[in-house]
Amino acid sequence: MENIPHIEDLIHPNLRISTHNHRNSGTTMTKEPIIVYLPAFSWKTPEEYLIKKAIASLDRPFPEQVDEAIKLLKKAGKAVLPYMQEAMEEKQLEENLLWDKVPKIFANLGEPAIPVLIKWLANEDEYFYDTAEEALEMIGKPAVPALCKAITNPDAEIRMRIISVLEKTKDARALPYLITALSDADEQVGGCAQDAIIAIKPSSYNQILPLLKSDDLRLVCSAISLLPAIHRKKGIAEIMPFFADTRDEVWDAVYESLRFLQPHPVSELLKFLSVKDPQVMVGAMNVLVSFKDKKTIPSIEPLLNHPDENVRKCAVWSIAELRGESA
Repeated sequence: MENIPHIEDLIHPNLRISTHNHRNSGTTMTKEPIIVYLPAFSWKTPEEYLIKKAIASLDRPFPEQVDEAIKLLKKAGKAVLPYMQEAMEEKQLEENLLWDKVPKIFANLGEPAIPVLIKWLANEDEYFYDTAEEALEMIGKPAVPALCKAITNPDAEIRMRIISVLEKTKDARALPYLITALSDADEQVGGCAQDAIIAIKPSSYNQILPLLKSDDLRLVCSAISLLPAIHRKKGIAEIMPFFADTRDEVWDAVYESLRFLQPHPVSELLKFLSVKDPQVMVGAMNVLVSFKDKKTIPSIEPLLNHPDENVRKCAVWSIAELRGESA
């Protein structure tokens, strides 16, 4: 049996020929039958016919028929995979289907589809990698082990795609791999890993905390950025002493971590204006000034008489900045 279209493939079953009066012109208009031709295909078994017919029906203009096709493909189970794979690789599916219908079909296939989807993540054509990302996100946690194995791909762009999917799963099993990715040779990959780790909070906090003692400067700075975002109170307390660190990169990491924390940690930082370490006090004032909150001035004013010269100078500068008096 080859290339023989059935009559139900040609005419929408619920369509009827009818006439109606156009309200504006009063003319009579006839609604003609809409003929829908499916692409020709061949088959060897009834099952293959039904699967191929359903795949070919995905781009029909009638939503109820598309829904029926998706239901049939889901019911057919993993037998659908090679046909969907073939349809994708031969680009038989219209791009408008790739945003919702096709990823959902692959997601319905579950674990058997994961190797194919991960392979497509490495494809340079967005036709494939967009579909793969969407479907893997729908599959979720069952895809995590395979994604973690693939995270060492030599292409940075592909590593970022994998991490992006892992971020959506929020699965703690990915943490060791994401922590390794923090020191990736490509800084963008490390940034993506940070976002994914934050998504897994709060279980990630205790695994990130030891990185503050790492010999790897990038890991130290990553931990400084992550900890307050994962657990605000504990994280701020852990990173504030690093304002006393002599490495510029570390000081900058603390400043940026606190500066971009939302909502601004004003009340938390005010407490550090009375600590013993002058460098921590100076760091706290620098961050407070970045918030441009004049209400903090009364808390800074007592530091104008602080015994440490750097604290006094910073207090003068901070108050002037907050009042808008600096040159």
